[in-house]
Amino acid sequence: MKALFFIILFSIFGCFSGYAQPNDQARLIVHYASQFKFRKENPKLYEDEQVLEIGTHYSAFYGLWNTQREEIKDSIVSRGGSYGEVMQAFGKYGYPLSKQNYAVYKNYPKVGKLTYTDKVFKKFKYIESMEKPTWEIIPGDTVIYDYSCQKAVTNFRGRTWVVWFTSSLPVSEGPWKLYGLPGLILKANDVAGDFSFHCIGIQKGERTVLKRPKGKFIECTPQKLARMHALCAKNPETYLQNFGISGMASQGVDGKPIQYKEMHPVLLEIFP
Repeated sequence: MKALFFIILFSIFGCFSGYAQPNDQARLIVHYASQFKFRKENPKLYEDEQVLEIGTHYSAFYGLWNTQREEIKDSIVSRGGSYGEVMQAFGKYGYPLSKQNYAVYKNYPKVGKLTYTDKVFKKFKYIESMEKPTWEIIPGDTVIYDYSCQKAVTNFRGRTWVVWFTSSLPVSEGPWKLYGLPGLILKANDVAGDFSFHCIGIQKGERTVLKRPKGKFIECTPQKLARMHALCAKNPETYLQNFGISGMASQGVDGKPIQYKEMHPVLLEIFP
């Protein structure tokens, strides 16, 4: 089976040339079990399953659970289905609701650009130039998903990341914005213990069309998106009012105004 991967991956080498095509096909699909902290005031590690689709022209990294829930909802609503049918389908297919909604598209919409989308009640999107982390390959080896891996470390976007990559899958890709090593990153965690990704599955794409951003987005910057997360964590009702959205309960069962405890998001990127 690994021989087939070599054939696929060698064809990927040098593939990120020219402009990304809207209907790129996945050559390789990698599943990661991820853990993450959501609020600084809460030490709990939440879970998700995230997917990295590697195509000929670009790659897409997204959360499986919320993506599947969105596709189920859109399918039912498009044929006139009810809210009850949507909720019944959620229960049937068993995809949990995740607390994270971001997606990362490397070399999209063209080579050297990265598109990032997220949802903080509203859908946001920014495009930035790709920044390759500066890696140091350090002593250490392990086996992940039957692949021998080497160890590397980087300081990137305010966090120190320790990763394990395999040169047996010689494609310079990885979860989130991590890439630039001579092999696929199969495991990554930041030293603070806030985020981790661990490979739990690898498969051929088999004509799978890569995900790409769809729908309407509010254009922003990484810094503005971080501010949106901070405002929402501080007081979700006030945050929604900024967009003309109301309807959240402003009073508790005792009739008194709800006092929101100020919280702070745990972000993948730390801005000065």
